[in-house]
Amino acid sequence: MTRIPGYVKYLAILAAIVLTAYVLIIAKSILSPLLTALILALLLHPVSAGMERIRIPRGISSVLSIVLVVLTIAGLSVFFSAQVRNIGRDMNQIEAKINDVIDRSSNWMEMTIGIEPQEQTTYVKESLTSLLRGSTSFLSNTLSATAGFFTAFFLCIICLFFFLYYRKFLMAFVYRLFKPANHRQVGDTVIKIEKVVRSYIVGLFTVILIIGILNTVGLMVLGIQHAMFFGALAAVLTIIPYIGVFIGSLLPILFALVTKDSLWYPMGVALLFWAVQFLEGNFITPNVVGGRVSINPFAAILALFFGGMIWGAIGMILSIPMLAIAKVVFDEIEPLQPYGFLLGNPPDKYTLENRKERLGKMRIVKKKSEPQESVEQAETEESVVKA
Repeated sequence: MTRIPGYVKYLAILAAIVLTAYVLIIAKSILSPLLTALILALLLHPVSAGMERIRIPRGISSVLSIVLVVLTIAGLSVFFSAQVRNIGRDMNQIEAKINDVIDRSSNWMEMTIGIEPQEQTTYVKESLTSLLRGSTSFLSNTLSATAGFFTAFFLCIICLFFFLYYRKFLMAFVYRLFKPANHRQVGDTVIKIEKVVRSYIVGLFTVILIIGILNTVGLMVLGIQHAMFFGALAAVLTIIPYIGVFIGSLLPILFALVTKDSLWYPMGVALLFWAVQFLEGNFITPNVVGGRVSINPFAAILALFFGGMIWGAIGMILSIPMLAIAKVVFDEIEPLQPYGFLLGNPPDKYTLENRKERLGKMRIVKKKSEPQESVEQAETEESVVKA
């Protein structure tokens, strides 16, 4: 038997990775709403199935589940639009504060660095001119992005409907991809994936609600205007792990810097968000999510960067649930179990020793239970009917 050289395997793996990344980038407009719809379908499956148990037809239950998603998104849009309008009413006061900050900064630069106000004004005018020159392209790009968003949104809604409506048909297709002896393992894997995705999304929204309340109350105590808007915005941005908190805290810090006369206010806002982030990372998320999405931080950060590099913001949002799904699949397939182990949290010595003992017992049980394939196949066929 001819042995394939190591460098040939390496080149084949590298070519597969590059080709996969290229396909993901090219097919972003189709794959990103498709994967979003798949994750939402896993989340809404209990809702749709519950409606069907009370004799609501599957088509209507699928539509009602989608309406629930649309109403949630619409409610958030209305809330943020109302908050933005409130900020718009205070723009005259904010503009006066900004001008005051600019004047003080100009005087400080003249006294410290020696740059005259006239030179500063010239530089600002040149910057504004270059900004206006690029405004046309910026506007066209914004309109294009808006059109692309609505196209992806409607495609996501359509895919979500068919995922919910044809879920038994799709599950039957998944079973047909594998031998009957593996159907039980396939069913267990699908159930685990659904539980992981549901626990992640429900836990994420619970964490967002708690963080939003903490942010809002803290900003109100500090006397920051529009505390509800800044607190909710920072909480929603936690959808992007590790990075969203920084982006969400930057805006209220700058707002406090502009609207308040003392530097203690922006420092207080920064301290508030640091404290909330500390509570979220050490107490809130571990207790709410409960460790069901056991992805180690290093793997999560790498997934965020690769997701952002390939698909932008939507890639960063989808990277963690997709990584959690990949870990479930890796843990169920024996050749890929080392990669699932790598994605998870590092176990302690005691856990590793117990794992070795469990694996040894599982191998013994597996050898003893091999003649029971007919029983497992019958249970699998029954699970296909109930899926």
